[in-house]
Amino acid sequence: MVELANDPSTELERSQSYVIFRLGGEGYAVEVMRVQEVLDVGMLTKVPGGPKSLRGVLNLRGHVVPVYDLRVPFDLTIDAKPARAPSVLMVESVGGNETQVTGLLVDRVSDVLEFRNDEVQPAPQLGLGKATPFVRGLIRHQDGFLLVLDLDRVFAALGSLNGGGF
Repeated sequence: MVELANDPSTELERSQSYVIFRLGGEGYAVEVMRVQEVLDVGMLTKVPGGPKSLRGVLNLRGHVVPVYDLRVPFDLTIDAKPARAPSVLMVESVGGNETQVTGLLVDRVSDVLEFRNDEVQPAPQLGLGKATPFVRGLIRHQDGFLLVLDLDRVFAALGSLNGGGF
């Protein structure tokens, strides 16, 4: 008889890697499969008349990539002169039938960690402020929690609310 507990493919199905980042003093996690790369913020080209959440665009190997600040939809204050240069998570988003790359401005990316699927707890319905609709779960980590983002909901909100000054 085969021991399923030692089968590496079964173990992979039961755990997932997450990119861990900080934003406004909170820890967040997104699936590593959705993140293409992490960049230090270089020169962003401002887009006049763009939504508040659009911090600008950057040139990524010949492609124009929009960069959005998650502080806006999460209703966090924007630090005009942060102590540390922010990072940009280059993540895949699906628009219509095509996949595109979008940048998300965060305070800093700290780690890539693996958690078992049973360690991801459902998000409470209340108590997470403006981030509530974008959080699909919580992971207990060190002395607190990591908020697991639902990137599809984040991008749906960015897409549907961009015209409204989001």
